[in-house]
Amino acid sequence: MTNLLLVLSKDPYTTEIPNLVLDIGLNARTKKGSGVSLYLVEDGVTAARKSEFGNKLLDAKKKGIRILADDKAVQSRGLDGNLIPGVEIKEISALLDHIVEDNTKVAWF
Repeated sequence: MTNLLLVLSKDPYTTEIPNLVLDIGLNARTKKGSGVSLYLVEDGVTAARKSEFGNKLLDAKKKGIRILADDKAVQSRGLDGNLIPGVEIKEISALLDHIVEDNTKVAWF
């Protein structure tokens, strides 16, 4: 099975890119059966706030998309304790581990 790693660095309130990324992930998961991980970095971590877009991520998680966030980006934006449930807070090295996994395709937004 091919895995898809989507890396999001954009805030969902300043651009439509996060919606596009979520659509790509949901399509890969539900229509193609791919394993999908969404790794939030930089301003992308704001997508996982308890908010309207955060609710979209919760729905995606229920459909099998794994949601991860860079620990330093979360901390530097003061989002500790203000993220939707189930977001995995990881060191940036976890992103590198995912990038080099076999059968993984990476797209950075």
